[in-house]
Amino acid sequence: MDTVISKTVTIRERVKLQYRFEAYNLFNHVRFGGPNADPTSASFGKVDPTEQNNARLIQMALKLNF
Repeated sequence: MDTVISKTVTIRERVKLQYRFEAYNLFNHVRFGGPNADPTSASFGKVDPTEQNNARLIQMALKLNF
């Protein structure tokens, strides 16, 4: 689940400040890859856990528009 929260504040008529909070993979869910489908492989049928894992990423930003 990805989410973005932003707030824009008007400082003067033509000057605005925007605060952004962005979170990717907010709940840090693990996404496993598919099982190995090669019947000649020694790891046939095993799931590789490192294939599609993306760690939680959180970032904040301030933007000044004038």
